[in-house]
Amino acid sequence: MGKRPKVPITIIRKAPKVRLSPFAAYFKGFDRVDAVRSVFGDETEDVLDRLKIGFVSNKYMYMGVRDTDGNLGVGTYHLKNSDLRTLYLDIVHELFHVKQFMQDRQYFRQEHWKYLKDGFDSSLYFRSPIEIPAYRHAVDEAKRIGMSYDEIEDYLRMGPVDSSVFGRFLKDVGLRPGAVKASRAKIPVRINRKVQVPLFPFTDYFKGLERVPAVKSLFGQETNGVLSGLRLEFSSMPMSMIAPDEDDGHIQVSTSYLEKGDARLLYMDILICLNILSRSRRKGRTPQGATEGSQSYRAMVESYRAAMGEGRRLGLSDTDLANHMILPRFLMEPEDFQRFLSEVGLERK
Repeated sequence: MGKRPKVPITIIRKAPKVRLSPFAAYFKGFDRVDAVRSVFGDETEDVLDRLKIGFVSNKYMYMGVRDTDGNLGVGTYHLKNSDLRTLYLDIVHELFHVKQFMQDRQYFRQEHWKYLKDGFDSSLYFRSPIEIPAYRHAVDEAKRIGMSYDEIEDYLRMGPVDSSVFGRFLKDVGLRPGAVKASRAKIPVRINRKVQVPLFPFTDYFKGLERVPAVKSLFGQETNGVLSGLRLEFSSMPMSMIAPDEDDGHIQVSTSYLEKGDARLLYMDILICLNILSRSRRKGRTPQGATEGSQSYRAMVESYRAAMGEGRRLGLSDTDLANHMILPRFLMEPEDFQRFLSEVGLERK
């Protein structure tokens, strides 16, 4: 048996340390919110003073507790574009998770990964024993500030979900039609929406791509200029994922994946990103959350399909490749993801 082909680029595995920011620098006044004080009691000020935020610019990152350290991960797109009421309730919800993490971090991690281990599984998420009490707490606060049933239901709905699962979830979190609507209350916090995520030169970490035929075929004589102009964003997300940013085309990578991931998968993911960026340069921006049948969905399919041959050449099986489809699996419902696999020429075995 011949030797397995080597990855034709050099990957610098040492990532810069992800910068964390003080919670209170962006979310002000939560120490005086009764819904927060009821969770932490006399420890409220101390907990919020210690709490940090790691920012991520991925459009599909909202908020979550980092199960490595109990700090918050916050999406910058969400922070800059969502209405105050949504951000307020999200923080109330996530601070409840912070308390859960403080009480039993091993249990929190275990339950957290049940609905994330194969991408986002909405049916498990809406039945999660850590999510239901956290959402019940947020729903109580939504009622207090005067939101209607329809407004709260809309806030709770996250993408496609089976109606019976979602209906049961609404009952579990205490939301029923005909609930008494309180008068509108002023939201007693201020949120700083101005945040800048640090970016680093792409070619400082991925070297030699300008010599790869598959890359030169995308950008031609502009290859060196495109690669030297690319920037990297590092995050502490636990997912083994590299993805292009929708707003300016920089590339996001999790530090743990860069430092410990399979070089073949890293290389293949970079090829996928470059394919997506190439198509966006020719046809306009390509959203990651493309709907099936749209031009952007077709570009996503073509970009993934283009990288599959290189993955197989490096010795990755179709099962390896299918199991690594982190971004499509995260964005799609299971049946849509299986259809996507077929379209890019993969069948999970």
